[in-house]
This record gives sequence, structure tokens and C-alpha cells, in this order.
Amino acid sequence: RTPLGVIGVIYESRPNVTADAGALCLKAGNPVILRGSSDSLNSSSAIHACMVEGLKAAGLPEDAIQLVPTTDRAAVGEMLKGLSGNLDVIIPRGGKSLVGRVQTEARVPVFAHLEGICHLYIDRSADLDMAVKIA
Repeated sequence: RTPLGVIGVIYESRPNVTADAGALCLKAGNPVILRGSSDSLNSSSAIHACMVEGLKAAGLPEDAIQLVPTTDRAAVGEMLKGLSGNLDVIIPRGGKSLVGRVQTEARVPVFAHLEGICHLYIDRSADLDMAVKIA
């Protein structure tokens, strides 16, 4: 596995993304900076605090998973600019307008989704008929 670098994740009112994105980035060896919406800042902050405790207990760097602690929309703009060269890629997680803004304004590479397109990876040992039904 080869880490990508510092990942920025910008997401809307789904505080579970704090845990999901933080854990996935950590597992892949990437530090992450998370920016959720102002609607979910309190929940995201509580989830993040638990993750920091887990990092500490595991002997991992506590700042490997960071949460932008402000509701100021200017923070999103700074992330889209790449945080002065400190951000390597941005992943938007949300609706069409958020994804569109990130794709338009970002000055770093973007991993974007849109319109619900998903991929299914099937292991050689999987039951192919069952996999086709799932797809």
C-alpha cells in the first residue's frame, strides 16, 4: 500500500463521515483533515474526540485525523486552495452542488463522485452468480 499524502475530506450534514473517512484514511496510511457542515459540527467534534482518544491509546499520532473546528465557510476555500501546499488530494462527500464547487475551485487533485455511480470489486473466490445479483 502506498499512501497518497494528506487527504482533505469536505462533507455535508452527515457526522458519520467523520468516523468513516477518518478510519479509512488512517487504514490506508494517510493523515486526513475533515471539514463537515456547520449543522453537524457538535456531533462531528464528539466523534473526532473519540477517535483522537483511540489514536492516543494505540500509540499513533493524535493529529493523524484532524477536524476543522470552525463553521466559517472560508475554511472550505482554504482547503480548496490546498492549505498552502499541505493538502495532497480532496474528496468531496455530499450533493451535486458541493461536488461541483470542489471540482471547479480545487487547486489540488479531486476524487469526486456524482450521480451515485458505484463500482463493485469481486474477488476470485467469490460466488460470481451472487455477485451479479448484488450488482
